[in-house]
Amino acid sequence: MRGLTVTDRLLVPIVEAEPAAPRFTWYDDAYGAGSEASGPNRAGARMGLSAITLGNWAAKCGNLLRDQYGLGPGDPVGVLLPAHWQTAGILFGAWWAGCEVRFGEPGDVNFCAPDRIDEAGDADEILAVGLDAFGLAVRDLPPGIDDYTTEVRVHPDAFTPGGAGADLPVLAGDSAEIVVARSTALSASAGYAAGDRVLSTREWRTVDDLYDGLLAPFAASASVIHVSNPDPATLTDKFTVEKATARVA
Repeated sequence: MRGLTVTDRLLVPIVEAEPAAPRFTWYDDAYGAGSEASGPNRAGARMGLSAITLGNWAAKCGNLLRDQYGLGPGDPVGVLLPAHWQTAGILFGAWWAGCEVRFGEPGDVNFCAPDRIDEAGDADEILAVGLDAFGLAVRDLPPGIDDYTTEVRVHPDAFTPGGAGADLPVLAGDSAEIVVARSTALSASAGYAAGDRVLSTREWRTVDDLYDGLLAPFAASASVIHVSNPDPATLTDKFTVEKATARVA
């Protein structure tokens, strides 16, 4: 029996209702620090994705997993990545394909930050995700490691889902139905509503962090503004400039 995926329930309605609205904004206050090209006063990066752009990246990733690697409902996908706009697209893409996200653990196909490739062990399929502000490719990878950006860009930015197995795990052993229900409950507990803009400095180290920093806001059709390596001196300004309405720390 097939049911709706996490992405069908949490992302697709947002894309259909407000495709051009800002949905995931990513800051890294330490980006470029120490780089001669950036200069001492130019550290920091910002990338904002609309709902449709995030949906396009998720579609590309879903097509990559299904068409290039042959994965489907219940197949494990390793996500060894921090909070980032690329990570959000990969998560929603994996769920759209019905796959089980193993956050922080290896799977059949593994998306790894460059400094975490070793955590995938001897897995056959490893994709390095550069975590660049603009999604640039990772250069000079060792043999057997593919660059995620290079591989995913050739895939269509529209996806026709096949659904998820009703009882198959998609995150931490839970089915899509349970993940959506938990996300919705956390959203209600936090008091989120459609149109809210949630500024978060919570790093994505655990599954609970994913719920608090990504899934709960999306369950309410809220937007996420994630700040990595936050500079405390600029957080108040970001809250104001981004018109944030809630905070996750």
